[in-house]
Amino acid sequence: MSTIPDVRPSTLDGIKRKAKSIGRNTKISHLAALDVSARHSGFENFHHARKAFESGQERNQLHSIFLSAYWHDTSTKPSSAGLETLEIQLPKPLSSLLSKHQCSYAQNLQGFFVECSDHLEMRGNASSLDRAKELLIRAALALQFIEATGLHPVTTKLQRKAMELLDKLPSCDHVSRWISTSEDWVALDEPYRHVTKQPYLGTREAWVTENNIHWAKPNWGGLYYPGNAVPHILSNNIDLLQKTFAVVERLSENTLKKDGQWALLTQEYYSQFVSPARKSTAKKRKPRPGTTYGFSKNAVEYQRSAGYPSRWRPDQIMSMENHKEMGRVFKRLYFSDTPYTAHAKLKELQSELEDWMFSEYRHENRSDVDVDVYYGGNDIKSYLGTTEMVNAIDHLRAILESTYLDSKPLRDHLRKLDLARSHIANGQH
Repeated sequence: MSTIPDVRPSTLDGIKRKAKSIGRNTKISHLAALDVSARHSGFENFHHARKAFESGQERNQLHSIFLSAYWHDTSTKPSSAGLETLEIQLPKPLSSLLSKHQCSYAQNLQGFFVECSDHLEMRGNASSLDRAKELLIRAALALQFIEATGLHPVTTKLQRKAMELLDKLPSCDHVSRWISTSEDWVALDEPYRHVTKQPYLGTREAWVTENNIHWAKPNWGGLYYPGNAVPHILSNNIDLLQKTFAVVERLSENTLKKDGQWALLTQEYYSQFVSPARKSTAKKRKPRPGTTYGFSKNAVEYQRSAGYPSRWRPDQIMSMENHKEMGRVFKRLYFSDTPYTAHAKLKELQSELEDWMFSEYRHENRSDVDVDVYYGGNDIKSYLGTTEMVNAIDHLRAILESTYLDSKPLRDHLRKLDLARSHIANGQH
């Protein structure tokens, strides 16, 4: 069955068009589809949406955004666990505030992903119920900041390069980097209170003046640790700084609360939160990664973490002699003039194969497994020229194929080796 596009219409005509799509995909009546489409845009039903658009009330419409976090507290006897979901309401829908790729770059949102157009979910587990609530509130404050300022997190090397001078700001801490639609940057520096006293204050003021940067300290709790860290705004554009300063001083976490309290929903640990937008798509959620068991031919699962895909390796054991040989080759390739794209793939493989080795020999005493097999050592010689490097890659492939039976994790590694070989052979940097 094809799915309904996960988009929130912002006009009455858009709601009608979405209803036609819903009707085609779910076979429900057109009237029912109109109500589903209207609810997806934040209205009670289509009649409510039409009345709101006709009266102009849609301009004041608030959009619900849901943030959820699993938690598992092993300090209790017995251990306890659960799922907390926080609902906030903002003037703009989540889809207009943050794209999927931007989420992991935003302060307080690094551990979250966009599960649906109205729902952010934290991937891993928080260590306790209180920690889960804290992370959800910080995430809510970040969304409020993004919506109010119109800024987006910096995501590209070019954007970061324009701000690299900030790395030298004395006593900077918990710095988050933001960009405006005009590509002017804003940084939020949130050190602890000692920076408000001398000599830290004078040193920082002198550095800002010397580097022709504008800064200000708003009367605002900030994002990283409200009430404890002290936020400072820095920018290369005085107008943007002043605008951002004025906006954040009007912000208060109370604006996100309902009746002075955070609207939290508590569920069982093995449940899943299903948001209104997810319900409207009629598309079921997949099981949470790391919480179900699977099977892969000739492979064994060797690492599992709730919220993340399980890690697998071939279900055979490579001799320590071959591990050491592969380690020697990887070390030499590391010091060789490999193209950057090949170097990145080889570094990834080097790390993963070390993990395979420790998993294969996990029952041995740690002292019996040389920790320097894949890293460390002195007087490592590089390979000279493309031919030597390509031959080294082929040697690695031969060892892997002679040791392990065909399996998905082996095939994944061989593909990475093939990509590295191709980049070396073609000189692709």
